[in-house]
Amino acid sequence: MLKANFKSGILLFWCLSATASHADEYHYNNILIGDRASGMGGAYVAISDDPSGLYYNPAGIEHAASSNLSGSMNAFHITNTKYHNVLNGGDWERSSSVLLPNFFGVIQPLGKGTLGFSYAVTDAILEDQDQTFYDIAQQGSKFHINFNNQDTTYNIGPSYALSLFSKKLNIGLSVYGHYRVKEQIFNQLFEVYSAADTKTLYEWTNSYFHSEEYGVKPILGVMISPFDKLSLGATISKTILLNASSQTIKAKIADCSTVTEADPNKHVCQLTPIERSQTSSDYVRDLPLNVNIGLAYFPTPALVISADTNIYEPLWGQKLPLVNASVGAEYYVSGGWALRSGFFSNLANTPVLKTTKSSQLEKIDFFGLSLSVTRFTRSTSLSFGMTQQFGAGKAQVVSGSSAMQNVSASTTTGFLSASYSY
Repeated sequence: MLKANFKSGILLFWCLSATASHADEYHYNNILIGDRASGMGGAYVAISDDPSGLYYNPAGIEHAASSNLSGSMNAFHITNTKYHNVLNGGDWERSSSVLLPNFFGVIQPLGKGTLGFSYAVTDAILEDQDQTFYDIAQQGSKFHINFNNQDTTYNIGPSYALSLFSKKLNIGLSVYGHYRVKEQIFNQLFEVYSAADTKTLYEWTNSYFHSEEYGVKPILGVMISPFDKLSLGATISKTILLNASSQTIKAKIADCSTVTEADPNKHVCQLTPIERSQTSSDYVRDLPLNVNIGLAYFPTPALVISADTNIYEPLWGQKLPLVNASVGAEYYVSGGWALRSGFFSNLANTPVLKTTKSSQLEKIDFFGLSLSVTRFTRSTSLSFGMTQQFGAGKAQVVSGSSAMQNVSASTTTGFLSASYSY
């Protein structure tokens, strides 16, 4: 009975490590880019008149107020995800915190247009945690998890924009190099003790995953200003992967029986042969086409209101595209201060889970709020702000099981940015 409980418990958790995945490619707005755009909830396609416009809509940089403008942004990004009632009423909690140089950009007039260059970290996860579950297979059992997960996506490249018809119509193109690196290490130690048999069974398993992918991401943008107080913008983009590689290694490190003999301080442990598997893949993902449409209204010189709709080609066999939306506002107060706020969605691109299936991708939909304040001088600006996202959804963290877990999640990003124009 002890051996049966031990094996069933190990199987359950081995499958847990193989299927639970943190939010990354399942969402498109994990980290907003740029200080002004972040403060306005990412509703920036129809504005984009500073270096962050290189990412949101390169056509907008033709409206930059200065002949040379550079900006940098550093962000502290925290995520927390809780899978409720995973086993025996216990919750599996995962958290990540990372400080990163989120964005840098520079723009400079060149010829009849404007040249730019920018660097953006569009997603970053750094998890390193321990957790213990008790009384899983039977009373007194323990299951220890040690998990490390790193996943970062980088975009870097040049941009160029031109104006037509006295800046009533602008066009622009950014060509980003795309690089993503992901590494996961999952250690598990399962322990079952039987007082009757004076035996403790242990099993230590380990899984390792590493992947890298390279590609290009062109962003073609257009901006139209039909009236002085109205601006319309649109972009079309797609990340095209050129190369990818991944490696997965799984091993059962030890399966041993510790027997308490007449001398309680003496133990015998016999190791079974290591069970190891290794797989490699050069599979290249097909990432979705993305169309963004934005509108900005300037009712007064001190106020701007903007709204964006972000449309993504469907994945995972879905028929309908995924649509995110954002709205934002910016208000200039006296004394060289500006306040910004916004609301945005960050919906999952995965299908709704069905009770008749197992091993399905998790679906967690997020909604976010943003707020920032900026202090201006004649040639500099300093911004501080934060975004807060709240999410809820469903997941299946045990492979082969149709049981679903409720999931709650939150993401907090604080950012500090400085820019200089001359």
